[in-house]
Amino acid sequence: MTFPSHITDILDRFGVAPDTKEALYDLYLSLGSSVLERFADLSDEIGPPSGIRPEDLTTMRREVTGRYLTENHARWAAGQPTPSLWHPRSVEGRASGVATPLGSIGGEGTPFSSSVSHLIRAVLPSGQVPPKGLLILGRNAHYGGRSDTITFDIVADRLEDALGIAIAEGQQHTIPGSVGATSGTLDARAGLALLWEIQPNVLKPAGDRNRSISSIYRKHRNWHVATMTAALAWLQRHNLSAFVIRGEALSAAHEVNVAKPVPEAIIALHNRTVAQVVKGLGATLRSPDEQESVSILESDVMNTGLRGFVEAGDVGAAIWRIDYAL
Repeated sequence: MTFPSHITDILDRFGVAPDTKEALYDLYLSLGSSVLERFADLSDEIGPPSGIRPEDLTTMRREVTGRYLTENHARWAAGQPTPSLWHPRSVEGRASGVATPLGSIGGEGTPFSSSVSHLIRAVLPSGQVPPKGLLILGRNAHYGGRSDTITFDIVADRLEDALGIAIAEGQQHTIPGSVGATSGTLDARAGLALLWEIQPNVLKPAGDRNRSISSIYRKHRNWHVATMTAALAWLQRHNLSAFVIRGEALSAAHEVNVAKPVPEAIIALHNRTVAQVVKGLGATLRSPDEQESVSILESDVMNTGLRGFVEAGDVGAAIWRIDYAL
């Protein structure tokens, strides 16, 4: 894969070095044309394009993210969908996914987000509060470019807080400005979805790491419960069968290096979060029955690693079915 020919012609005309062009293309796959705009700015700041080196691009992701969030935060607050930050790799940088605001959590929201706020409070222990922010549904908006993804983020309601989160140290893999997200894959044809990740965007502040967002992080520390609750509420609202990965299958689903498996503490935290949310919503967890197992295997919700794990054992060893409360 390479840039479209008209972009390649421009880069070659300005003598951009092959290794710089390769690094720029990798960013282009994930972030689209915004990286080209930033590259043009760089040539004004540090010299001719022919002299720009790959190491000069190391801050580009952070800069593009900040610009993106500044441009779109007010639009989300006004209920307007926008392109996503992350682009599906299958379209090679030419199109983005979609970030759709679903309303405010912890504030004056839509009927749906208000109901989600109520559900989150019911799930959380007494005295704990949900993050306050904008509930955003991402479609094909997950870093890595996997197709048919859905993500649920709660972006801090103040732009300054959202920017602090967005540039903090961490994975930063979904909608910028949220501490973490619940993500999955939707197969609309089969009428089902698999949630395969409840993952932070930023690392928990410790020592000097992310010290600048310590107070913001504390306000959003229940992001995992809040985003999974939102995900299940949305799936039920759309009459989609809901499945969630077991913690024991996380390594396979994320194709982690076998020499560095997912820590037991992460597996336990994942399973505990799933159990807490499901119980708090009055729903139930169980192994998929035979027909449900066939539906999952015939769908496109599993990646290669998870499919291999399932086919080596059985669906129930890797995935739970969630039965909504009546």
